[in-house]
Amino acid sequence: MRRSAVVSGMLLALAGINGCTPAFLGPAERGKICRVAVEEQFEAIEVQANPVANPAGGALAGAGSAALVALGVLALNPLGVLQGVVGAAGSVACAAAAAAHPNAEAEFREIVMTADRGALTRALEAAMPSPGAGCRNGPERAPEPPDTVIRIDRVQLMMGCPTGRQAYFMTVEWRAMSASGRKVLAESKTRCTQISPLDADVWSADPERARAEVNGALARTGQRIAAELLGADKWSSCTFRPEEPRAAGPP
Repeated sequence: MRRSAVVSGMLLALAGINGCTPAFLGPAERGKICRVAVEEQFEAIEVQANPVANPAGGALAGAGSAALVALGVLALNPLGVLQGVVGAAGSVACAAAAAAHPNAEAEFREIVMTADRGALTRALEAAMPSPGAGCRNGPERAPEPPDTVIRIDRVQLMMGCPTGRQAYFMTVEWRAMSASGRKVLAESKTRCTQISPLDADVWSADPERARAEVNGALARTGQRIAAELLGADKWSSCTFRPEEPRAAGPP
């Protein structure tokens, strides 16, 4: 009974996210945007532990608790709630795989912490539309300052369970504000999943390639934020699969 109440409360909280501030710009706001700047307010990319991708968490994946752990409810992990492994069988399989790959999460953390955090912000800025006809073009020697700021407040990555292909989940907290008065125009959390073409063992054995993949996933997440900000359906799937071309990195 208590668990049901916890689950219900968390789902209601998730449904109420951004209930006051819109998650995208309306037509009126879009028409006023001429120059966009992206600010990084986070000190570093955060790497969250996956409770079912850790050998120490294996005890939590018992028959009675596996489904809740898979949803991240027991861990109170918002990443896991929406993107965790689904189902009790998946949790048990993850616990077994974690025991066979005890260093997987540590290797994942090391690779992510050395990734190019600017890949996300550069891609987001580039994906915003060009200034419209109603925007003034200042002299080349004195470009006008931005009128809109997109602030990236937090970037979190969490590794999926180390079975089969490597996978990881990304959550980015952001808000769009007017540059002058800092009025919040829109804010949300963008969640995306990267599924690698490589198995977990192979992925961590080639850190340079793995890091390039993380950079590409961050860039595509930045593009996704731009799409959501401009009105795309934020609840549609955001999964980057191996068969899809990877977004080009910075020049």
